Amino acid sequence: MNLGFEITFLGGGGGRWESITQNKGTGGFRISDGKLIAHVDPGPGTLVRMNQLNINPWKTDILFVSHCHPDHYTDAESIIEAMTKGMTKKQGLLIGNNSVLNGNKRFEKGISAYHQSRVFEKIVLKSGDFSKVQNWKITATSTKHNDPETIGFKLETDFGTIGYTSDSEYINSLSSDFESVDILIANVIRVKNQKVPGHMCSNDIIEVLNSMTKKPKLLVMYHMGMKITEPDLEAKYISKNTGISVEPAKIGLKVNLDNRYITLEYLL
Repeated sequence: MNLGFEITFLGGGGGRWESITQNKGTGGFRISDGKLIAHVDPGPGTLVRMNQLNINPWKTDILFVSHCHPDHYTDAESIIEAMTKGMTKKQGLLIGNNSVLNGNKRFEKGISAYHQSRVFEKIVLKSGDFSKVQNWKITATSTKHNDPETIGFKLETDFGTIGYTSDSEYINSLSSDFESVDILIANVIRVKNQKVPGHMCSNDIIEVLNSMTKKPKLLVMYHMGMKITEPDLEAKYISKNTGISVEPAKIGLKVNLDNRYITLEYLL
C-alpha cells in the first residue's frame, strides 16, 4: 500500500565550512513515493550518512544535482555507481543543471562523462524547463547564485507539492515559483539579517514567505551554515514572523506527506 511521500534528510548543513567539519551533515536528501526514489544534491559524507541511517543506496532511481559546487555534487558519482549496480547496468535517471552535466566557462562539469554514460537517461534543465517521470512533474526554478546556472525545483505529485530553493539569494521569483507548495525546503545559510551574496539568511526567507498569497504548510530549513549555531531557535524566529511551521533539517529527519497531510519523525 502506498503511504504517500517521504523526504529523508542526510543532514542540514551547507557551505564549505560545514562540508569540512560535518557538524550538520551535507548528504543531501531523498524523496520516495514507494515507486520512485530520488536523491537530491549528495554532498560530502552522503554514503556514510546512508550507512548510519540504514538507507540502501542501491535503491536509487533518480539523481538530481542542482549546481556545480562540491557541497551539492561531491558524492554524485558514488550514487550513480549504486544506482547502476556498480556500473554494470545502464539504468537510472540523472537530472542536473548545465554546469554539472556539461560544464561552462566558470566550472568544469561536476560528473564525469564516464559516469554519465552509465545512466539510462540524463536531462539538463534550466529555469522554467520541466520533466515528467511517472506521476512526478519536476519543474526547474530560478536562482541567483555563484554558479549562474543553478536551479531549484518544484515537484508536483499525486500526494502534494514539494519545493526546493537550492542555493540562491533573495529574488522576487522565489515567491511565485513556490506559491502554494505543501512543503518548502529552503537553503538558509545565515541567521536573522546576516546577508551573504548568493544565499539567503532568515530574514530573506521570511520576506519570500510573507510575499505569498498561500504559504506552505511546512518550511524545512536546509543548507544551514556554521554560523547557525542554534537551528531550533532560528526555526522559531522564522515561524514567529511567518505564522507557519518551521523545522530545521537534521541528520535523520523524515518528513511524511500524504494527501497534503504532514507528519515528522526522526531516524536517529
